[in-house]
Amino acid sequence: MLLTKPAAITCALITTLALSGCASLNGDSDAAPASADALLPGYYWILEEAEDQHGNRNQDLFGGDAEPLQLRFDNNMINVSGACNRLSGSYSIKGDDLVAGNLMQTMMACEEPLMLREGSIKTYLETPLEMALEAHPHSPRLTLSSDEAGKLVLQGKATPQTRYGSEGKTLFMEVQAQTVACPHPLIPDHQCMRVRELTYDAQGLKTSDSEWTLLYQGIEGFDHQPGTRNILRLQRFVVANPRADEPGIAYVLDTVIESVRVME
Repeated sequence: MLLTKPAAITCALITTLALSGCASLNGDSDAAPASADALLPGYYWILEEAEDQHGNRNQDLFGGDAEPLQLRFDNNMINVSGACNRLSGSYSIKGDDLVAGNLMQTMMACEEPLMLREGSIKTYLETPLEMALEAHPHSPRLTLSSDEAGKLVLQGKATPQTRYGSEGKTLFMEVQAQTVACPHPLIPDHQCMRVRELTYDAQGLKTSDSEWTLLYQGIEGFDHQPGTRNILRLQRFVVANPRADEPGIAYVLDTVIESVRVME
């Protein structure tokens, strides 16, 4: 069921991290060290620093106007975004080393700075990289290094699954091209998206849709553009202990399935 009105439940602030077994991240010196197998998939790893094999800053990894390079570890796969093409492949952890398998990629052509990013990150990942994890409570850091390639330092940003403490539920939502005025107790002149939930069969054919309703909240990662109708694949999470002005459900964008400009 879609959330159509803001929640009004008074309670404590939601904790920033909702990791099960997060004792390894609580900063307690007596806690067991965090396992890379457990920690890596729970975060997006965003590149902060990079050195080549001589200890000099590797500027090739920071050129262009794209977002910083980001590594994602999930289901024994490593995914790289922020270069020209998206890269993906298997990975394994052998002792203290991260070992990436053959990387596959999309086949776009880009401006030279993004092509340099792509070539440079592939050079790092083509050799086993020694891992060092700093499991700070809210901002873990990952260092990957080798004598052949150099060093990468990445900052961890919790995934929605980590923040909300569950895998969430996948759903499909259609969003109309125009928002409409809707009453909100805290926001004057509030605008809501008109949405409905869709269902599909195993062959990807639409089997049903629900009634149109108003969505009083935003969708994390989605920027509604007036005049554009969208079909989205989302993750829906239950928010533990929401604030009085916070809904009890959170929606996070997974993929834009369809986007159509609607004529006025």
